[in-house]
Amino acid sequence: MTAHAAVPDHDDLLTAVVETLGAELLPQVSGRGRYLLKACIAALETVRRDLTAGPERRQVDQAVFAELGVPDERALVAEIRAGLAPERFAQVVAALGRRTDVELRVLGRT
Repeated sequence: MTAHAAVPDHDDLLTAVVETLGAELLPQVSGRGRYLLKACIAALETVRRDLTAGPERRQVDQAVFAELGVPDERALVAEIRAGLAPERFAQVVAALGRRTDVELRVLGRT
């Protein structure tokens, strides 16, 4: 949260919850409770990432699906499961590479 922000945004709130769970509660828990708390922290981090990347992901997805001539991810998955010709496989891999670039950027790994 920026120093001048009067109201925290969703990213600020999720960050505070994740940090509190990890720093304050996690050290006090063991066994199954520790495992479950770690799973909850990971889920909250995923939600934060998805909220932040949502608009860019949707834009990239629409472009990728349009380029591949499919309406959505479900249709693409069905096509892949049915088997792809080598040329189509190469096209799908190249298009999904752009989608992966967005994911890596969102995760801060590029």
